[in-house]
Amino acid sequence: MKKILSIMLVAALAMPMFAEKQSPEERANADYSAWLPQAGDFSIGFSVDPFANFLGNMFSNAGATPNDYTRGDYNIGGQGLGYNPNSANILVNPTVSIMGSYMLSDNLGVKANIGIIVDHTRTVYQVEDDAAKFANPFSHDLVQDVKVAGQYGGSFSAGVEYRLGKKRVQGVFGAGLMYAFQNRTTKYTYGNQITAMNQVPTVAGALGAGGDNVYGYNAEPGVYAGTRLINDAVSPAAGEAFWHRFGLYTTIGVEWFVAPKIALGMNVNLDLLYKWTNNNCKQYEGYNLLTNKVETFTDLRGVTNYSGVTFNTENIGANIYMAFYFGK
Repeated sequence: MKKILSIMLVAALAMPMFAEKQSPEERANADYSAWLPQAGDFSIGFSVDPFANFLGNMFSNAGATPNDYTRGDYNIGGQGLGYNPNSANILVNPTVSIMGSYMLSDNLGVKANIGIIVDHTRTVYQVEDDAAKFANPFSHDLVQDVKVAGQYGGSFSAGVEYRLGKKRVQGVFGAGLMYAFQNRTTKYTYGNQITAMNQVPTVAGALGAGGDNVYGYNAEPGVYAGTRLINDAVSPAAGEAFWHRFGLYTTIGVEWFVAPKIALGMNVNLDLLYKWTNNNCKQYEGYNLLTNKVETFTDLRGVTNYSGVTFNTENIGANIYMAFYFGK
């Protein structure tokens, strides 16, 4: 998708360079009405933010580490979500942002936008098999520990827009409603199972002390011999891990028609949104010394809820985009 959008953007920007040369008077008197959206037209647009960010990083982030490209607050379809003072490795740009509109008249239309974030990483670690090692101290059999880290979210906005201008550049003004959410979680599964004979089994080095430290907290000392993390939805790095926002937005921007019915657009937003979080918690597994069973413990202690109101200039959906208009 990013490659296709990049090709379309480069081709669209190159079109004017190959157009027939016109005098200033001819350009001033040119009729671009056939280039512009008209009553009954509908459009589909795609974010070119990933392409623009790639170009920007080429010139502004030389020598940066991969994490430097992903620092910042949560973003859904361009929409910043939540306050996160420890925001490292946070995906800040939408993987997909798609918009559509329908023109009620030559100047007035209705518009909707969907933004999506999907960042799913599955890491497999090889670790020695405790059971095989117990049966044969010289065994080098292996089992696998698996870590699945993901950020998932979406934004949905709908509203009206009004256009001004009859040349190749139009001002676009709009308002509407939006809802956005995002969740971040890390889950673990382990190759060495907890048993009565092996109550604190071996985990991969990257998941032990000095790494994720999955044994770093015993949820119930004296009840469990030890507990290891299996689901982390609210780690210190994640901050407020599950945010929602709902409210009003306004937008102002421009669209430059680089060819008939093809526009390069950009906008900024001013919004008033209510934000809140859900109860997210951590889950552990361990051998219960009282029941002599392996149990899962859901720790609700210390869970914090957040809520509030934001009034700010932010970006909803694609703030740099290509739009294609189609007639009846």
